[in-house]
This record gives sequence, C-alpha cells and structure tokens, in this order.
Amino acid sequence: MNWRFITAGGLSALLIIGVFYYINSAFIVSEAGATLPNAEDNLKGESEFDKERASQQDDAGVHATNYISEYKTDSTDTSLEVFILDYTTKDIFDRYIFERTSELPHVVKLDYSNHTKTKYTEESAHTAADLFSRYVDYKVALSSVELEVDLSAHSLRDVTFKLDERENIRRRYFTDNEYHYLFSQEAQVDEAALARLSIAQEDTLSKEERKALIVDALKAGNPAERDAFQPTLNMHRINEIKNTYSNINDRFNAVAAEFGTQVAQRFAKTWEERAQWQAKVEAYTRFRDGLMEQGLSPETMSESLAEYKRQHFTANEIKRLKVLTAR
Repeated sequence: MNWRFITAGGLSALLIIGVFYYINSAFIVSEAGATLPNAEDNLKGESEFDKERASQQDDAGVHATNYISEYKTDSTDTSLEVFILDYTTKDIFDRYIFERTSELPHVVKLDYSNHTKTKYTEESAHTAADLFSRYVDYKVALSSVELEVDLSAHSLRDVTFKLDERENIRRRYFTDNEYHYLFSQEAQVDEAALARLSIAQEDTLSKEERKALIVDALKAGNPAERDAFQPTLNMHRINEIKNTYSNINDRFNAVAAEFGTQVAQRFAKTWEERAQWQAKVEAYTRFRDGLMEQGLSPETMSESLAEYKRQHFTANEIKRLKVLTAR
C-alpha cells in the first residue's frame, strides 16, 4: 500500500459505519434516500470534531504554551507566528499531505520545512518541522501494515488487535503530549465504536435489542458522532413514528412536528407507494392461491400467472414479485 493514501485515521471510519452490518443493512438507508456519510466524509470530519471539543481548547492552550514557551522570544519579526501544538494540528498536517499526494515522503517533508521558515519563528519552525517529519514517518510506517478489516468476517478481537497495532505505531513516533493532541480524540471515537461493535456481535440479544442499544449509544455519544449518524438516528425515529401511528394523518402530523412538512410529505408519498405495492402483491397472492385450489395443470397455471403479471406489473416489479412470492 502506498504511503500517500494513508492520509487519515485508519479504522475509525470503518468501525463507525461497520457496526450496523451485524444488525440490519436496511436500518442505515433512508426510505427517502438519506444515507450515512461515507468513510471519507467521516475521516474528514475530524476538523468538525475539533470544533465540538472547543471546551478542551483552553486546556490545549495551556499545554501548548508550555510546549513552545521557550521559543517565544527567539525572533523580533512580529509577522511570524509561534507554532502551537493543539487539537487542530493533525487536521492541518493531513490536509498538507493530502494536497501533495503525488510527492514522495522526503519531498513533502522538505516542502513543509521550507513552509515553516516563512510562517513560524525560527526555533518554533524547527519544532513544527520535526513534528511533521515524524508524522510523515508515522504515515509511512502505517502504510506498511495491513489495518483494513472486513467486519463481516472478523471478530471483535481481530478489530481490537488491529487498533492496538496502530496504537503501538503511534507511540513509537510521538511523546505522550504529542499523542494527546494528535490522536486522543480519535481514540475516544474508536473506543465508542468498539463498544457498539461489541453490542452488534452479542448473539445473546435479539436484532431489535442490539439495534436499540446501538441507537442509545449513539444518542449518548460525543457531538461529532451524533452529527455523523444523524441521518440514521432520524430514520430510526421516523420508523418509530411509523410503527406507533397506524393512521396516515396521525403519522404525517407526528413526522411533520419533528422534521418539518417537506420531510413528512416525502415519507407520506413513500408510504403510500409501499401500501399500493403491498396491495398489488396481496392481490397476486390471492389470484395464485385461487388457481391452485382449482387443481389446474402446472402448464395452465403457469400461463395464467404469467398473463396476470403482464397485465398488472412492470418488468422490474415482476422481478421483485418473484423474490417476495417464491415458495
């Protein structure tokens, strides 16, 4: 695997979207077309996570001040900044690497070193360049091991092993303080995702029980994860409303009250189409059962059913009907 493609946190996004594999794939997709963000979106969401963790930024400032305080008086050029290690550093590094994916590692490191000389004071530029250089080396080391996991075929222990392997690589390249600002937030996301994966693979619980526990965990999770999974949580809530209200008007009003009239109208149309389809399937089933009661020959029955399908269903609907009514 080429190092240039390792520009974001290994298993985090995979874990975030993978837990639902064991529950019900239909749970992830909205009836009206809303889907979960893809893995790349989740990985890019690290910068949004920084915003949500604004309360920690004050603490970051304290530690970062200690980290670079010895370099504050090294230059009289007030146009230069002092490099500060904080929760945004990893996102900045990743973005810098991503914009230079066609370059070799040593070229990217050299580019950044030159960049620091025009941006930061002399001594803090050395600090920034050194940290970035080790970050690139970490990416190269990360690309040399296989961290991808097929959640349909691997156990929780396998996933945990992969995360531990990545953790060990990180610890080799960074101090505790550097690790804190570069990876601690992602580690918290991984921990929460592992907990959900553990629930998803708990075979002593029913599918609905596991789904409910995972939804509860997402609701109680950090703001960044809730934002990433909001379409799924919304779908879960809409399905709850659908199952609660059998009356179409009551269902429409309940959805509109929580999600707005446009969303309610879209789902009302979807539900109406589904009801019409269900009615057509039931009518076909009654017709087929009636033919069977007449004791017709297999050839005659097959011809009658084929004619009925041609009159009442489209080609695509016939394919769906075959699956639904197969015996």
